[in-house]
Amino acid sequence: MHPILLTLGPVSIPSWHTMYVLGALVAYALLLRWGRLNDPLIPRSELARLYIVCYVLGYFGARFLSILVEEPDVKGFWGTLGALGRLGPMTFYGGAIAACVGGILYARLKRLPLGSLLDLTIPAGLVALALGRVGCFLNGDDYGKAVLLRSGEAPPFWAVTFPNLGDGIARYPVQLMEAFAVLAIAWIIIRNLVKLRTAFRPGFGGFLGIVAYANLRFLLEFLRDDFRGFAFGTWLSTSQFISIVVLALCGLSIPYWIRSARALAAPEETP
Repeated sequence: MHPILLTLGPVSIPSWHTMYVLGALVAYALLLRWGRLNDPLIPRSELARLYIVCYVLGYFGARFLSILVEEPDVKGFWGTLGALGRLGPMTFYGGAIAACVGGILYARLKRLPLGSLLDLTIPAGLVALALGRVGCFLNGDDYGKAVLLRSGEAPPFWAVTFPNLGDGIARYPVQLMEAFAVLAIAWIIIRNLVKLRTAFRPGFGGFLGIVAYANLRFLLEFLRDDFRGFAFGTWLSTSQFISIVVLALCGLSIPYWIRSARALAAPEETP
Protein backbone atom coordinates (compact mmCIF):
# COMPACT_ATOMS: atom_id res chain seq x y z
CA MET A 1 0.00 0.00 0.00
CA HIS A 2 2.47 2.61 1.26
CA PRO A 3 5.78 0.86 2.07
CA ILE A 4 7.48 4.27 2.32
CA LEU A 5 5.71 6.40 4.89
CA LEU A 6 7.62 9.61 4.22
CA THR A 7 10.45 10.83 2.04
CA LEU A 8 12.61 13.73 3.15
CA GLY A 9 15.14 14.47 0.44
CA PRO A 10 17.46 11.48 0.17
CA VAL A 11 15.99 9.89 3.31
CA SER A 12 13.08 7.45 3.05
CA ILE A 13 11.21 6.40 6.18
CA PRO A 14 9.76 2.89 5.83
CA SER A 15 6.22 2.35 7.08
CA TRP A 16 6.65 -1.01 8.80
CA HIS A 17 9.76 -0.04 10.73
CA THR A 18 8.11 3.22 11.79
CA MET A 19 5.04 1.42 13.12
CA TYR A 20 7.24 -1.20 14.82
CA VAL A 21 9.17 1.48 16.71
CA LEU A 22 5.98 3.41 17.45
CA GLY A 23 4.37 0.26 18.83
CA ALA A 24 7.35 -0.36 21.09
CA LEU A 25 7.29 3.21 22.43
CA VAL A 26 3.52 3.20 22.99
CA ALA A 27 3.70 -0.15 24.77
CA TYR A 28 6.39 1.20 27.09
CA ALA A 29 4.37 4.33 27.88
CA LEU A 30 1.21 2.32 28.54
CA LEU A 31 3.08 -0.17 30.72
CA LEU A 32 4.33 2.64 32.97
CA ARG A 33 0.96 4.41 33.02
CA TRP A 34 -1.10 1.32 33.75
CA GLY A 35 1.47 0.25 36.33
CA ARG A 36 1.13 3.59 38.13
CA LEU A 37 -2.67 3.41 38.09
CA ASN A 38 -3.18 -0.26 38.94
CA ASP A 39 0.00 -1.42 40.72
CA PRO A 40 1.72 1.65 42.20
CA LEU A 41 3.85 -0.51 44.52
CA ILE A 42 5.80 -1.94 41.59
CA PRO A 43 8.77 0.43 41.03
CA ARG A 44 8.78 2.16 37.67
CA SER A 45 12.47 1.30 37.37
CA GLU A 46 11.63 -2.40 37.57
CA LEU A 47 8.93 -2.02 34.92
CA ALA A 48 11.46 -0.26 32.69
CA ARG A 49 14.02 -3.06 33.15
CA LEU A 50 11.37 -5.70 32.55
CA TYR A 51 10.39 -3.91 29.35
CA ILE A 52 13.98 -3.90 28.10
CA VAL A 53 14.36 -7.62 28.82
CA CYS A 54 11.11 -8.45 27.04
CA TYR A 55 11.88 -6.17 24.11
CA VAL A 56 15.32 -7.61 23.42
CA LEU A 57 14.23 -11.22 23.84
CA GLY A 58 11.06 -10.56 21.87
CA TYR A 59 13.03 -9.19 18.93
CA PHE A 60 15.39 -12.15 18.74
CA GLY A 61 12.59 -14.63 19.39
CA ALA A 62 10.59 -13.16 16.52
CA ARG A 63 13.60 -13.38 14.21
CA PHE A 64 14.45 -16.91 15.33
CA LEU A 65 11.02 -18.39 14.60
CA SER A 66 10.92 -16.59 11.28
CA ILE A 67 14.31 -18.03 10.38
CA LEU A 68 13.09 -21.54 11.20
CA VAL A 69 9.89 -21.16 9.19
CA GLU A 70 10.70 -18.79 6.33
CA GLU A 71 14.44 -19.08 5.70
CA PRO A 72 15.22 -22.72 4.86
CA ASP A 73 18.59 -21.76 3.38
CA VAL A 74 19.90 -20.86 6.84
CA LYS A 75 21.65 -23.95 8.20
CA GLY A 76 23.43 -24.85 11.44
CA PHE A 77 24.23 -22.95 14.61
CA TRP A 78 26.55 -20.37 13.09
CA GLY A 79 24.28 -19.76 10.15
CA THR A 80 21.35 -19.16 12.47
CA LEU A 81 23.44 -16.90 14.68
CA GLY A 82 24.48 -14.85 11.67
CA ALA A 83 20.87 -14.58 10.49
CA LEU A 84 19.81 -13.36 13.93
CA GLY A 85 22.29 -10.53 13.60
CA ARG A 86 20.81 -9.12 10.40
CA LEU A 87 17.47 -7.50 9.65
CA GLY A 88 14.76 -9.72 8.24
CA PRO A 89 11.19 -10.92 8.65
CA MET A 90 9.86 -11.49 12.16
CA THR A 91 7.09 -13.71 13.53
CA PHE A 92 4.91 -12.41 16.35
CA TYR A 93 4.49 -15.69 18.17
CA GLY A 94 8.25 -16.24 18.34
CA GLY A 95 8.70 -12.84 19.95
CA ALA A 96 5.76 -13.32 22.30
CA ILE A 97 7.02 -16.69 23.56
CA ALA A 98 10.57 -15.45 24.09
CA ALA A 99 9.38 -12.28 25.85
CA CYS A 100 7.00 -14.28 28.05
CA VAL A 101 9.64 -16.79 29.15
CA GLY A 102 12.23 -14.08 29.76
CA GLY A 103 9.72 -11.88 31.58
CA ILE A 104 8.67 -14.70 33.90
CA LEU A 105 12.28 -15.52 34.74
CA TYR A 106 13.06 -11.87 35.40
CA ALA A 107 9.99 -11.46 37.62
CA ARG A 108 10.95 -14.53 39.64
CA LEU A 109 14.54 -13.35 39.97
CA LYS A 110 13.48 -9.91 41.19
CA ARG A 111 10.58 -11.28 43.29
CA LEU A 112 8.05 -9.15 41.43
CA PRO A 113 4.31 -9.97 41.49
CA LEU A 114 3.94 -12.13 38.40
CA GLY A 115 0.16 -11.90 38.23
CA SER A 116 0.16 -8.11 38.34
CA LEU A 117 2.84 -7.96 35.65
CA LEU A 118 0.79 -10.28 33.45
CA ASP A 119 -2.17 -7.91 33.71
CA LEU A 120 0.01 -4.99 32.61
CA THR A 121 2.25 -6.48 29.96
CA ILE A 122 -0.29 -8.47 27.94
CA PRO A 123 -2.55 -5.48 27.09
CA ALA A 124 0.50 -3.31 26.37
CA GLY A 125 1.88 -6.01 24.08
CA LEU A 126 -1.44 -6.27 22.25
CA VAL A 127 -1.45 -2.53 21.58
CA ALA A 128 2.08 -2.82 20.17
CA LEU A 129 0.92 -5.71 17.99
CA ALA A 130 -1.98 -3.62 16.67
CA LEU A 131 0.37 -0.86 15.53
CA GLY A 132 2.72 -3.43 14.03
CA ARG A 133 -0.15 -4.93 12.01
CA VAL A 134 -0.96 -1.49 10.65
CA GLY A 135 2.65 -1.40 9.50
CA CYS A 136 2.19 -4.80 7.85
CA PHE A 137 -0.87 -3.45 6.04
CA LEU A 138 0.99 -0.39 4.79
CA ASN A 139 3.87 -2.56 3.66
CA GLY A 140 1.66 -5.16 1.95
CA ASP A 141 2.86 -7.99 4.20
CA ASP A 142 0.85 -10.71 5.96
CA TYR A 143 -1.93 -10.24 3.44
CA GLY A 144 -5.27 -12.00 3.34
CA LYS A 145 -6.92 -14.38 0.92
CA ALA A 146 -8.87 -13.28 -2.12
CA VAL A 147 -12.48 -12.23 -1.59
CA LEU A 148 -14.75 -14.64 -3.45
CA LEU A 149 -16.69 -12.78 -6.12
CA ARG A 150 -19.21 -13.78 -8.77
CA SER A 151 -18.38 -13.09 -12.38
CA GLY A 152 -18.58 -9.36 -13.01
CA GLU A 153 -19.21 -8.56 -9.35
CA ALA A 154 -17.38 -5.56 -7.90
CA PRO A 155 -15.31 -6.10 -4.75
CA PRO A 156 -16.85 -4.89 -1.48
CA PHE A 157 -15.70 -1.51 -0.20
CA TRP A 158 -13.59 -3.04 2.56
CA ALA A 159 -11.54 -5.32 0.29
CA VAL A 160 -7.99 -4.20 -0.51
CA THR A 161 -5.62 -4.72 -3.42
CA PHE A 162 -1.91 -4.69 -2.66
CA PRO A 163 0.19 -3.13 -5.46
CA ASN A 164 3.34 -4.94 -4.32
CA LEU A 165 1.73 -8.32 -5.13
CA GLY A 166 1.03 -7.23 -8.70
CA ASP A 167 -1.98 -9.51 -9.10
CA GLY A 168 -4.86 -7.03 -8.83
CA ILE A 169 -6.74 -9.35 -6.48
CA ALA A 170 -9.13 -7.87 -3.89
CA ARG A 171 -8.25 -9.41 -0.53
CA TYR A 172 -9.41 -9.52 3.08
CA PRO A 173 -7.68 -6.75 5.09
CA VAL A 174 -6.66 -9.33 7.65
CA GLN A 175 -3.92 -7.10 9.08
CA LEU A 176 -6.40 -4.39 10.01
CA MET A 177 -8.90 -6.97 11.26
CA GLU A 178 -6.29 -8.27 13.68
CA ALA A 179 -5.26 -4.75 14.69
CA PHE A 180 -8.79 -3.68 15.61
CA ALA A 181 -9.52 -6.96 17.38
CA VAL A 182 -6.44 -6.89 19.62
CA LEU A 183 -7.05 -3.24 20.47
CA ALA A 184 -10.54 -4.22 21.60
CA ILE A 185 -9.15 -7.07 23.70
CA ALA A 186 -6.62 -4.76 25.37
CA TRP A 187 -9.30 -2.12 26.05
CA ILE A 188 -11.70 -4.65 27.59
CA ILE A 189 -9.00 -6.03 29.89
CA ILE A 190 -7.86 -2.65 31.18
CA ARG A 191 -11.42 -1.36 31.45
CA ASN A 192 -12.46 -4.33 33.60
CA LEU A 193 -9.16 -5.05 35.35
CA VAL A 194 -10.39 -4.18 38.85
CA LYS A 195 -13.46 -6.39 38.45
CA LEU A 196 -11.40 -9.27 37.10
CA ARG A 197 -8.95 -9.05 39.98
CA THR A 198 -11.79 -8.85 42.50
CA ALA A 199 -13.55 -11.89 41.06
CA PHE A 200 -10.38 -13.94 40.65
CA ARG A 201 -6.93 -12.53 41.43
CA PRO A 202 -4.15 -10.54 39.73
CA GLY A 203 -3.11 -12.20 36.52
CA PHE A 204 -6.56 -13.18 35.30
CA GLY A 205 -6.80 -10.19 32.97
CA GLY A 206 -3.55 -11.16 31.28
CA PHE A 207 -4.71 -14.78 31.15
CA LEU A 208 -7.89 -13.75 29.33
CA GLY A 209 -5.81 -11.67 26.92
CA ILE A 210 -3.67 -14.69 26.02
CA VAL A 211 -6.71 -16.93 25.54
CA ALA A 212 -8.55 -14.32 23.46
CA TYR A 213 -5.58 -13.71 21.18
CA ALA A 214 -4.86 -17.42 20.66
CA ASN A 215 -8.47 -17.98 19.56
CA LEU A 216 -8.40 -14.88 17.37
CA ARG A 217 -5.14 -15.86 15.71
CA PHE A 218 -6.31 -19.41 15.05
CA LEU A 219 -9.40 -18.12 13.24
CA LEU A 220 -7.66 -15.32 11.34
CA GLU A 221 -5.14 -17.78 9.95
CA PHE A 222 -7.91 -19.16 7.75
CA LEU A 223 -7.99 -15.78 6.02
CA ARG A 224 -4.21 -15.37 5.65
CA ASP A 225 -2.67 -16.11 2.27
CA ASP A 226 1.05 -15.53 2.83
CA PHE A 227 3.40 -18.40 3.63
CA ARG A 228 3.75 -19.01 7.39
CA GLY A 229 4.89 -22.61 7.49
CA PHE A 230 2.82 -25.68 8.26
CA ALA A 231 2.40 -28.29 10.99
CA PHE A 232 1.05 -31.81 10.51
CA GLY A 233 1.43 -31.68 6.76
CA THR A 234 -0.61 -28.76 5.54
CA TRP A 235 -3.48 -29.13 8.01
CA LEU A 236 -2.44 -26.25 10.24
CA SER A 237 -0.24 -23.21 9.84
CA THR A 238 2.60 -22.81 12.30
CA SER A 239 0.67 -20.07 14.09
CA GLN A 240 -2.45 -22.23 14.35
CA PHE A 241 -0.40 -25.03 15.88
CA ILE A 242 1.14 -22.64 18.41
CA SER A 243 -2.33 -21.26 19.20
CA ILE A 244 -3.57 -24.76 20.00
CA VAL A 245 -0.58 -25.39 22.28
CA VAL A 246 -1.15 -22.06 24.04
CA LEU A 247 -4.84 -22.80 24.54
CA ALA A 248 -4.04 -26.28 25.86
CA LEU A 249 -1.62 -24.84 28.42
CA CYS A 250 -4.15 -22.20 29.41
CA GLY A 251 -6.76 -24.93 29.79
CA LEU A 252 -4.56 -26.70 32.31
CA SER A 253 -4.60 -23.57 34.49
CA ILE A 254 -8.41 -23.27 34.59
CA PRO A 255 -8.70 -25.23 37.88
CA TYR A 256 -6.32 -22.71 39.47
CA TRP A 257 -8.53 -19.79 38.48
CA ILE A 258 -11.65 -21.60 39.68
CA ARG A 259 -10.05 -22.24 43.07
CA SER A 260 -8.98 -18.60 43.21
CA ALA A 261 -12.54 -17.42 42.59
CA ARG A 262 -13.91 -19.76 45.24
CA ALA A 263 -11.27 -18.69 47.75
CA LEU A 264 -12.10 -15.04 47.26
CA ALA A 265 -15.83 -15.69 47.47
CA ALA A 266 -15.62 -17.90 50.57
CA PRO A 267 -15.27 -15.09 53.18
CA GLU A 268 -18.40 -13.41 51.79
CA GLU A 269 -20.37 -16.64 52.19
CA THR A 270 -19.35 -17.11 55.79
CA PRO A 271 -22.20 -16.06 58.15
